Amino acid sequence: MMDSAAASPVNQSGDRLTRGLVDGLRSGIDGFAFMCRHPSLWSHGVKPVLLNILVAVAVLLGAIFFGQWLVNWATDGLGDGLWDRVKWWIYLFAMVFLTLGLAFISYLILMSAICSTSFSKLAREVEFKLGAKEDDLAEISTIGGIVDSLRAMIKLVTINLLLLLLNVIPGIGSLAAFTIGLYIDSYILGSEFLGIPLELRGKRWPERQEFARTWRGATLGIGANVTGLMFIPIVGAVFQTTTVVGAVLIHRRLTGLPTEVPREGETDSFDVEPSPETRQAGD
Repeated sequence: MMDSAAASPVNQSGDRLTRGLVDGLRSGIDGFAFMCRHPSLWSHGVKPVLLNILVAVAVLLGAIFFGQWLVNWATDGLGDGLWDRVKWWIYLFAMVFLTLGLAFISYLILMSAICSTSFSKLAREVEFKLGAKEDDLAEISTIGGIVDSLRAMIKLVTINLLLLLLNVIPGIGSLAAFTIGLYIDSYILGSEFLGIPLELRGKRWPERQEFARTWRGATLGIGANVTGLMFIPIVGAVFQTTTVVGAVLIHRRLTGLPTEVPREGETDSFDVEPSPETRQAGD
C-alpha cells in the first residue's frame, strides 16, 4: 500500500499542496463522473441531495426574515442627515455580513446533523463498489460518533462566532472576517468530508484531523469546493453530495487504494462485496 501511495500523482509532485488543492477543487466533478459511470449509486445519493435542499431553503428563509429585522433594528432612529446616511450604509453592510455569518453557521450545523448519516451510507457504497470488504471497514460506537460530532461542531461554531466579532470594525473588519473565514471554513469542511472514509474505517476525530493536516492541499480544495457550492441553489446540493464520492476517491488515491471498480477475475482482495443494504434490496 505504501508503494502505491508513493506512486500517487499527488505524492509524486514536488508541489503537493498545489496538486492536492486542484484535486480537491475538482472532487465534486470527479465524484459526479464516478456516479454517472455507476448509476446504481444515485439511489443512495438522492436522499442527501433532497435533505440538503430542504436545509438550504430553511436557512435562506430564516436569514431573509432575521436579516430584515436586524437591519430595521440597527437603523431605527437614524435621520436624513449626511452622517446618518453614512451610518445607515455602515450598519447595513455590518448586519448583512452578520446575517450571512449566522446563516452559514446554521447551515453547517444542520447539514452535519441531518445529512451526515446519508453521506456516510453513500461513501460506504462507493467503498464496496471499489472492492472494500466488510472487514476493511469498522463502525465507530454511537457515543464515540456523538462525541466526535460535538467536537467538530464546537470547533466550527466557536471559530465562526469569533470571526463574526470582526464585523464590529467598520470596513476592514468585515473584509478580514470574510477572508479569514473562507480559509478556516474551507479547512474545517474539507477535513470533515475527507474524514468520512476515515470514519468508515473506525478512525476517531483526532486521527481524522491529523490526516487533514498532512494533506492540507486536498483538504482545502475539498472545503473550498463545498463552500462555493453552498451559494448555488439545487445544483450545489447535488455536487456537494458527489463531493462525498470525490472525497472517497481522493482518500483512496492518497493511501494507495484502487480508485477503479475491479473487473471480474481479479484477485480476491479486490472482489466487490455489496453492502448489506444492496444485498437486501437485491433479495
